[in-house]
Amino acid sequence: MDIAVARRHARAPWINLRTILGLILFFSALLAGQRFLEGARTTVSVWSSTRNLPQDHVLSPDDLDLVEARLPASVLTRYVVTDQSLEGAILTRAIGEGELIAAGWVTSEQVTDTSRSMTIPVAPEHAVGGSLKPGDRVDVFATFDAGDLRAKTSLLLRGAEVLGVVQAGGLTLSEDSLVGVTVSVSPEDAARVAFAIRTAEIDLVHVTGAVGTGDTPSVGPEDFR
Repeated sequence: MDIAVARRHARAPWINLRTILGLILFFSALLAGQRFLEGARTTVSVWSSTRNLPQDHVLSPDDLDLVEARLPASVLTRYVVTDQSLEGAILTRAIGEGELIAAGWVTSEQVTDTSRSMTIPVAPEHAVGGSLKPGDRVDVFATFDAGDLRAKTSLLLRGAEVLGVVQAGGLTLSEDSLVGVTVSVSPEDAARVAFAIRTAEIDLVHVTGAVGTGDTPSVGPEDFR
């Protein structure tokens, strides 16, 4: 009589601890990659400006635009998402058209006594041909000791808002017609601009893009040798 002998089946050679561990790592990486791609495709609605806006401006719906932005979570916290209303908020600094509005650039508290306005008399050929109008933005440069080896040109104001313009012929100095350009200035800048009006030659540069924030060094004749 034949008796069946139990046989132990050998384990498939490709099934071992290394294989199992490799599969776990593979699927973990795949899942993490899918989550990363889903996050990269996700956009968040944030507020941006529809035009150049000056410091201390009270925001209205016409000033705000909703844009979809892909921002890392660490960066997103710096900006105002559209879940937060900005109507009636006050800007603590000037911003350019299309800029995303950072949380630190707005306040709900009324800012008082932080800006001034003053009129800069300048020849039309040094003020974009006298074509400036209210709402424009200008950089204001002053050249001290013009025509001298000690001459220096310095940036006095960056992106100052033009509040009003007295056209050529409205102001006169000797026989020369001038343009009177009224701009918004901070208390700190007002004294420097007043000094420059009396001691330097003034040039106004029309700003057509976003208002920059970087410093511009003074330049003199030695910079062009």
